[in-house]
Amino acid sequence: MSKFIVFGGKKLNGTYPVSGAKNAAPKLLITSMLSGESCTYHNISRFSDTFRSIDAITAMGGSVRFSDFNTVEINCKNIINSEIPLEAMSARQNVLFIGATLARMGRVKIYSPKGDAIGKRPLNRHLDGIKALGGIITEKNNRIEIEMHGRPKSTTYTFEKNTHMGTENLIVASVFNTGKIILKNSAEEPEVDNLIECLNKMGARIKRVEPRTIEIIGVEPLLHGVEFASMPDRLESATALTLSLLTGGGIKITNSPRKMLEPFVTVLENIGIALNWEGDTVSVSKINLPLKPTAITTNWHPGFVTDWQPLMTLLLATASSGQSIIHERIFENRWNFLSELSKMGVKYELFQPEGFLATHYNFNDAEYDVRASYGAKVNGPTVLQPAEVISHDVRAGIDMLLASLATNGKSIIHDPHNHIDRGYENIVEKLTNLGADIKRV
Repeated sequence: MSKFIVFGGKKLNGTYPVSGAKNAAPKLLITSMLSGESCTYHNISRFSDTFRSIDAITAMGGSVRFSDFNTVEINCKNIINSEIPLEAMSARQNVLFIGATLARMGRVKIYSPKGDAIGKRPLNRHLDGIKALGGIITEKNNRIEIEMHGRPKSTTYTFEKNTHMGTENLIVASVFNTGKIILKNSAEEPEVDNLIECLNKMGARIKRVEPRTIEIIGVEPLLHGVEFASMPDRLESATALTLSLLTGGGIKITNSPRKMLEPFVTVLENIGIALNWEGDTVSVSKINLPLKPTAITTNWHPGFVTDWQPLMTLLLATASSGQSIIHERIFENRWNFLSELSKMGVKYELFQPEGFLATHYNFNDAEYDVRASYGAKVNGPTVLQPAEVISHDVRAGIDMLLASLATNGKSIIHDPHNHIDRGYENIVEKLTNLGADIKRV
């Protein structure tokens, strides 16, 4: 359990280095399961999700060591265990062990994954795909057992709805197929392509033949070793940009290619913010206050990322003049952060957008509730007041931290599940280096 004490209201200046992506780096480590040779991965962030993946690989017989602060060396030559430890599933990305272990050993035992309290994020889209590849699935006491008799055969599988990690899981499971597997309606997220690039460098034959169609031509087991680097974290880049905007615009953010931030940048430009890029370093060049209110709808890539939504909502509530409308279509329960921001003065109203059905949302149709509020109206501008708040998930937690830094006075953030540290490497040190007055206790 963490608690952050923040004395806000300071203008922050300096350079903010963006780390390896939370939604990419830990998954790259799992690709080592498909090789019997040494693999080296760079730009791997040191946060809990990474260590959960490392612990699982070690428990299964792999050897792992950090050769540098953000470089991990793994050898899975002696993998002997097909059961993923229960504790590993506190990190959502470890569902990729399903596909990797099936491909390596033909069987896997795994416990239902955990994650943030922003939606149920069930495994049905993963498991339906595994069945299509030939997997035989049984469930016993919250444990899932899967067997694959032989290598996957040629098939074409279409995902019912977009699934980022479901796409990655089937890619990993399909690498050693006996012909060609085609995955349709596949996720387009850049983290997926980062995984594909790594696997291809290891000897896989994977190609995105259309924006949402991926072709996997089977190769013989096993893949060879690799040296590969994680992409930077586009969610952290957006976080640092929001931080700069809330605290005076004096921060340079490195490791932030514009291409991976385009939907976020487009909204910023539309509401009155000008940015300056020097290579992959971005900074704020002009803020036209008050910002214009706007309407945002979250969507799968290449749309506006759901994890950017709390950041933009905070910015609009703080610095725009008028009412903005936010429509959340990815997760069914992402408004806890607003109840916390209301303690700091943010005014909002939840509502159910008209004219939308279950099929318009990315969560499972069964989770759709005609009485639920999938929209929020926020009114700005708001002079934030210091408060004592709670972190309910990774992005809500960082929202509380940013709001506290933009507030004159002392705020306290309770983070009982260490959500903030799950998503942001060395966050206290990074913020302190910019001039923030923040302590973890």
